[in-house]
Amino acid sequence: MQTRDRLPRGSSDGRRAPAVDVVVVGAGPTGLLLAGDLARAGVGVTMVERRDRESNLSRAFAVHARSLEVLDARGLADELLRIGTPVPSLSPFGRITIDFSALRTRFPYMLVTPQWRLEHLLLRRAEEAGATMVRGARATGIRQDPDGVDVELSRADGAADTLRARYLVGADGARSTIRRSLGMPFPGESVISSVMLADVRLERAPDEALNFASNEHGFTFFAPFGDGWYRIIAWDRRRQLPDDAPVTLEEVRDITRRTLGDDLGMHDAHGSPASTATSDRCPATGGDGCSWRATPHMCTRPPAAWA
Repeated sequence: MQTRDRLPRGSSDGRRAPAVDVVVVGAGPTGLLLAGDLARAGVGVTMVERRDRESNLSRAFAVHARSLEVLDARGLADELLRIGTPVPSLSPFGRITIDFSALRTRFPYMLVTPQWRLEHLLLRRAEEAGATMVRGARATGIRQDPDGVDVELSRADGAADTLRARYLVGADGARSTIRRSLGMPFPGESVISSVMLADVRLERAPDEALNFASNEHGFTFFAPFGDGWYRIIAWDRRRQLPDDAPVTLEEVRDITRRTLGDDLGMHDAHGSPASTATSDRCPATGGDGCSWRATPHMCTRPPAAWA
């Protein structure tokens, strides 16, 4: 992997000359896709990501038709199709059916695949085109002037650093530091609080590729990741807790039993029953099962922008 630790300093007027054309903060799918596009167009790009290595944990689990078309234009869709599971229809909560087969596209379905697989493809494309990556660094603020933008970084070891670029793009999510630094609002409100997300193994597969179960207790949703792994999204109506409250595997089991009637032999990555899953709002990497809470929300300014 190409890395860049510190950019050169110094200019005759006291300002540092930009050492790279564009810094992209956030190496999720949006940031990686943009970095690859820019690098293939000959633009110098440095990506900044707070995770210190590639993750095999996943926040999202599905790629829709329009996204597949965007990937297809870049020669990536077929590779993703080989490792994903096409789902032609979806019946959320058993009340309605969403039929993707009528879509006028080469991809009349939703493709279920963990986000980390898509990120791996996009990262490989970006690096092959010449983009570089700074890992284990978190953007903490920005300073703009007519010639460019300074991105202030805090590294995992506590060291501070600064990257200087002509342009900055923030692709660092709903709680974006870049967006807040620009004073840009993120309108919306929580519609359901204390949703639990967990990546676990199941001994028994659900009846359908994507399985919803809901009743007066809440809901659970299962999406297959392969090799017995499933993403579970669950909401317990009686437990409304903050995002940073710990999540136990037994808690996920309990709401699954109360909505589905069966916990499907839910267990951790080591294949043995576990009483606690790792709790983390921002998981890093590793093979262990992981679960965390989320509060979902509904809803350019040169030289810095937020994507």
